[in-house]
Amino acid sequence: MNFKINNWRVLISIIFSVFIFANCAGKARKPAPKPIGQISPHFEISLRLADSLWANRTNPDNALDALYAYEYLAQKDSTNLPIWSKLVHAYYFYAEYIQSQNQVRRDSLFGIGYNITREMLKRSKPYQSVMVTAGDPLLALKSLESPYEQILYWGTACLAQWSATKGEIVQRGQRKWIFAALNQIHDLDSTFYFGGYDRFMGALLCVDPAAGQNAPDEARKYFDVAREIAPDYLGTYILEARYYAPLVQDEALFNQLLATVRTAELDLKKPYGPENYFEKRRCEYLELAASEKGWFNKQ
Repeated sequence: MNFKINNWRVLISIIFSVFIFANCAGKARKPAPKPIGQISPHFEISLRLADSLWANRTNPDNALDALYAYEYLAQKDSTNLPIWSKLVHAYYFYAEYIQSQNQVRRDSLFGIGYNITREMLKRSKPYQSVMVTAGDPLLALKSLESPYEQILYWGTACLAQWSATKGEIVQRGQRKWIFAALNQIHDLDSTFYFGGYDRFMGALLCVDPAAGQNAPDEARKYFDVAREIAPDYLGTYILEARYYAPLVQDEALFNQLLATVRTAELDLKKPYGPENYFEKRRCEYLELAASEKGWFNKQ
């Protein structure tokens, strides 16, 4: 059944009110401890509702409502790592695609997503054990087990986007943590989020101040692997057009990549369909930026 956004908000209010009423009614006696991972039927209903909103996140209102819903659910079950992962993903998506023209707002949202991730890492016993004994966050990252790759990926993406506009000093300060996090994500799930590791690495190597002379060749290989994993994930083509093509001064490749994105069939039912929807809209922006900033006039 399809609902308009206003109906979704009514349903959210009703279901969340059930939670509030139940909590108030239960204050007279202390409930028995709930085993970790066991959730109430009301929680499951609310989660399905939040996921339905998320599936239709091309609508900015739906994207925001999904974020609020995941935030509420995460607070209701603070041990539920997958819910927290969805929340950080929602923060990233809303900042990256919905607030793309508001840098101040983007920075705030990315910062929240990253801070949530750091707090959730502290709840990992292996991570905490390494931090206590060695005090090394990079070493502690290696102790993380699945499904931590989910929240770690989106938290790292938030940090990378936040630091991207902060200058070389800040970027160098975050570099080791970002690369260590990506390597751990790859160890836990090498194809996570449709080639996310390779797509991420390809873009980073194009802008990393500490990258060596072989960075362009390595970046291209990463983009190629990401395409092999998910040929129709359009973000890979957009990132390669934005970062790799200007780096190697290949305007023909730039135009070819954007043409591929423009002509690609859009299927919003795919798990990354909404991302593809917004990536398509970036073609015109990239062409304008390339022209105004002279991306291909540096030789």
